[in-house]
Amino acid sequence: MQHSLFQEAMVEATRHKYLESEKAGHDLGLSAIVDWHERHWTIWLRHRWLEHLLGVACWEEFEPERFGRLAILFGAHRDLLDPVADMVRAGAENLDIVWWAARHRRDLGTLTRMLVELRLNDTRCTRNCINFAKILRP
Repeated sequence: MQHSLFQEAMVEATRHKYLESEKAGHDLGLSAIVDWHERHWTIWLRHRWLEHLLGVACWEEFEPERFGRLAILFGAHRDLLDPVADMVRAGAENLDIVWWAARHRRDLGTLTRMLVELRLNDTRCTRNCINFAKILRP
């Protein structure tokens, strides 16, 4: 089953709006939705990208041929894939991950191939980010 980034993002943004409005004591409206987008979108999108690549959840806005690709290519390297995935979830960038691997004497060849597949820089502000911003600010 495919999931929609935009539908799920709106659920998250609406939840954020509700909680922030409750704290403020009044409806914050669109400003709370925009706040969620500015504060959480990038890391939220990165989490969804990682889910897609690991085969956890298929997101329709991402390339279907990349679904489960990390698990397929690097499933035999769980000792490397699992900590890298944890670092990505925590917001680590490519250089952070390379430094970690070098310090812990991990296989840099496998890591490099893994980082190429991860394409972390693509999840910063992709067409998905731009499309979501257009929904917020038509």
